Amino acid sequence: MATKLMFSGDMETGVAKIDAQHKELIDRINAVISMEQKVFSKEETKKTLDFLGEYVVKHFTDEEALQVECKYPKYEWHKEQHQNFVNDFQKLRSEFVTDGASMKFTLDLNQSVISWVIKHIKSADVEFGRYYKEHIK
Repeated sequence: MATKLMFSGDMETGVAKIDAQHKELIDRINAVISMEQKVFSKEETKKTLDFLGEYVVKHFTDEEALQVECKYPKYEWHKEQHQNFVNDFQKLRSEFVTDGASMKFTLDLNQSVISWVIKHIKSADVEFGRYYKEHIK
């Protein structure tokens, strides 16, 4: 069972829009975590996963637009990381639809989603935030 995530100072990019979206993303991940800890119907859990998946795509699209705007040199790599995450998330969601909230699903959720998001924000997104603040007028 995962513990509740908190937005921390080492996740701040310094780009207000991105930081606000990261906070919302963590809130949505926490909603999925709370569903693991309580008994919810498969349909309710699926809706929460869909909601998280839709928000991830919106956030990635917004973040990538800012990268294009400031001609971020790691844009292609960053976009590829986002796409890999979306692909993994879609596989995980499909696994849930097929098998329900199995132990494998819970472990994969913790490793594939939660760990990736936190590592990505603390490294790639913080690095982008520094670049963005230096290069945007």
